[in-house]
Amino acid sequence: MFLARDYRAEEIFTREDLSSAQQMFGSITEDFMRTKVLPRADEIYSKDWSVTRELLLKAGDLDLLRVDIPEEYGGLGLDKVSSAFVGEKIGIFPSFAGSLGAHTTIGTLPLVYFGTPAQKEKYLPRLASGEMVAAFCLTEPGSGSDALAARTRATRDGDHYVLNGQKMWITNGGFADLFTIFAKVDGEKFTAFLVEREMGVVSGREEPKLGLDGSSTTALILENVRVPVDNVLGTIGEGHKVAFNVLNIGRLKLGTRNMGSAKNALNRATEYGKQRQQFGRAIATFGMIRQKLAEMAIRCYVGDSMAYRTLGDTDRAIEAGGDVLKTIESFAVECSINKVWTSESLAYVVDEAVQVYGGYGYSKEYPAERAFRDARITRLYEGTNEINRLIIPTRLRKAQRNGVANGLLAHEKNLTLRVLDKVEDMEQQEILGHIADMAIEIYAIESATLRAEKRGGSLQKDAVAVYAEDALARFDHSARQLGIDATPRPRFDTVAARRRIADAVIGAGKYCL
Repeated sequence: MFLARDYRAEEIFTREDLSSAQQMFGSITEDFMRTKVLPRADEIYSKDWSVTRELLLKAGDLDLLRVDIPEEYGGLGLDKVSSAFVGEKIGIFPSFAGSLGAHTTIGTLPLVYFGTPAQKEKYLPRLASGEMVAAFCLTEPGSGSDALAARTRATRDGDHYVLNGQKMWITNGGFADLFTIFAKVDGEKFTAFLVEREMGVVSGREEPKLGLDGSSTTALILENVRVPVDNVLGTIGEGHKVAFNVLNIGRLKLGTRNMGSAKNALNRATEYGKQRQQFGRAIATFGMIRQKLAEMAIRCYVGDSMAYRTLGDTDRAIEAGGDVLKTIESFAVECSINKVWTSESLAYVVDEAVQVYGGYGYSKEYPAERAFRDARITRLYEGTNEINRLIIPTRLRKAQRNGVANGLLAHEKNLTLRVLDKVEDMEQQEILGHIADMAIEIYAIESATLRAEKRGGSLQKDAVAVYAEDALARFDHSARQLGIDATPRPRFDTVAARRRIADAVIGAGKYCL
């Protein structure tokens, strides 16, 4: 548990530690996105799902759908770092990333981890190739965060279960072939089922959304849908294990995808800032614009540091012989931290991108407007950020503590644990939210600091110092809300450091940390 120990830089995985094979796979993914997907953006935004399916088939041909599927079922069986690196590269086009990500992660992984050999043999090869598209169906009109309050029912009828109910906000809902649907057997046993469209699933209309215009989001109507008993996924009454474990994986991988989107927004804003002339000079030469670009780059660096650290820790634990699901569950706090931090930092980056574009940022004819809208969903799906903020202190309270921190951020770590231990009523969400924010900032600062120490130069160390200065102020603010006096700290010249970072970003014309 990261709050109860110290770390050395050589212990953590960083983005710079990606192998040549992983980098090559990422290059293949990026080339696919830029040459095959982005040129067809208008068709995708028009909701021509035949184009999305065609592109998913091409992604299957390039092995992009096979990463998490075991080799014996037509997949590659690669590690989580490789899978998340693909996610980073598809993040440049959030609508298509949503379609592909929903298929490969929450759509396919329930079957990978909980399916029987017969179920895997029947479906995984077709999911790996893109012949079949998958969707995950948990949310209902009356149950979002409170997933176990689902009203969809499954009634045994001979060698079938009959499903009745409705699901809501289903990504790929308009064209998916295989659905992981959660329903209550006998009105109380929350259970997962593998349901083919041909069994009687009916899609509702495409939901008009704020963003992700090029992804399918529909309701599902289930009226006397007959599902073979053999299509029960996992154990009757243990659907919560399927749902929550897969959501943990989704949160784990969402971090890199969010940062892929953030870096793309930064790159476009930098390009625009260098071209846009006002008062006889490029706006990228003005101090306030430079500060924005620098802070956007800092957020990208810190987010990458957190995400790849967690992914590396997870892969290392799995390679050491740990059960995949138990291992990922043991990193539930870090998964939630990544989900919250990267989604909120993506929101910051795209908002600043709109500001760099000025009035043009408000126009649908420029990319900042769409990036702004597309980013909003990331704070809602895979568990709202409020739910994830509650998960963090709740799981920290239960976590085994194998030591005490004495090094970097020792004061902040020990203070956070002491405050957490003093909470008498774990239903006080306002207090838990502040504790979560304290833990999030610790993980962010530590991850970026260790990465810069291991692989960074002066520019990266500037980025970390600037972030730490601001983050520790936020940490102190949260502590004060809980009645704890802030700790006096030496000040760092963040203005000068941001100027150095801005020089580098503008000079490169893109993210370069």
